[in-house]
Amino acid sequence: MLFSSYEILLIKRFLFSKKTDGFISIFSWFSIIGITIGVSAIIIVMAVMNGFREELISRLLGINGHLNIYSNSGQITKEEVNIIKSDFSDNQLIPLIQTQALVISNEFSKGVFLRGYDNEYLDDLHFLKQNIIEGKLFGNNINDIVIGYVLANKFGLSVGDEIKIAIPKTDNTIFGNIPRFKTLTVSGILNLGMYEYDSSFVFSNISIARKLLVLEDQNFNLIEIFTQSPNNIEIIQDKVNRRIIANNFRLYTSSWKENNSTLINALNVEKNVMFLILTLIILVASMNIISGLIIFVKEKNKDIGILKTIGLSNKSLIKIFLSIGLIIGLIGTIFGGLVGVIFSLNIKSIQFFIENILHTDLFAKEIYYLSNLPSRVDNLEVFYVLIISIIICLIATTIPAYRSMKVDPIKSLKNDFSL
Repeated sequence: MLFSSYEILLIKRFLFSKKTDGFISIFSWFSIIGITIGVSAIIIVMAVMNGFREELISRLLGINGHLNIYSNSGQITKEEVNIIKSDFSDNQLIPLIQTQALVISNEFSKGVFLRGYDNEYLDDLHFLKQNIIEGKLFGNNINDIVIGYVLANKFGLSVGDEIKIAIPKTDNTIFGNIPRFKTLTVSGILNLGMYEYDSSFVFSNISIARKLLVLEDQNFNLIEIFTQSPNNIEIIQDKVNRRIIANNFRLYTSSWKENNSTLINALNVEKNVMFLILTLIILVASMNIISGLIIFVKEKNKDIGILKTIGLSNKSLIKIFLSIGLIIGLIGTIFGGLVGVIFSLNIKSIQFFIENILHTDLFAKEIYYLSNLPSRVDNLEVFYVLIISIIICLIATTIPAYRSMKVDPIKSLKNDFSL
């Protein structure tokens, strides 16, 4: 047997002592609570950061191309599009025109990105079609424009209202340089689920964008490629680059990983830093185990001395104290794991409940990009957190276990008789 019946009896006696001798019992509960808070906090924060990263990247990949192709000259011809498209029958390729613009309505104005799409590719614009909350997409009417709900609310716009679009390019006239602008009609309002896009992107027929930028007919300035495996975009990018070089095109590529590398790296660093900071909570709780058991050993010198006198070995003492720390760590870790996982899986309901009580948004859309607080529990990460917590508690117990070995039974009994 791993433990003798006598060792098990002593573990129970020390861990769950009576009221008259209740220090170890109080210390046990404080340690368990501390570990529970630490473990649950780590799991919740990691789940939220996983969810935030996954949701953010998912939305970015749904709206933006996984691989973007640009032109050094500012124009991509229909011929270049067709040649590149021939290599990617299994992937979705959408040519478009994108430019910075200024939306003007009444006394309001705001800088936006204008995206112009050809009617030929409207059926492929799933992120637009699926997120229309009012009105419809632009069609053959070149004067139609689709805007985000944030922009619509800010300007007080609804379907059928007119807005002016101006771009940072001018026309030379007898009156001087005049900015190029066009009056368009709002045909639809979107909710893409990302504040940045709902407030800063507008979508129109490609003819408007061509006229504003004075591009040649059937030319574009951007090609977006959507793949089934965006995480392996480097393979597609290498293939496109070889095609560009082979045809001597004046084009260059940029993947979604390159375009969002700063954001992705920042999320990874923040996640790792938060993990280290929250691990300190578990370390503090483990200090309670160390200090509590050291005090306990000191107060129980007489009892330990008697036990040694009647034949209890140092090996048994180590097993007893390591078991006490392990039990405390296991209880706290299991409770923390359960609390953390349950909280993470129901975080949206909890957020909604708290916001209803406080009558305020806990997470401003302007700051956090997303409308809702996402959460994704990674089973492997939860497993690592639980194992690390148990190991920390076990290591913390070795110090008082070692001190119990150093108790001299003769000296402890002598000191007791001298009193």
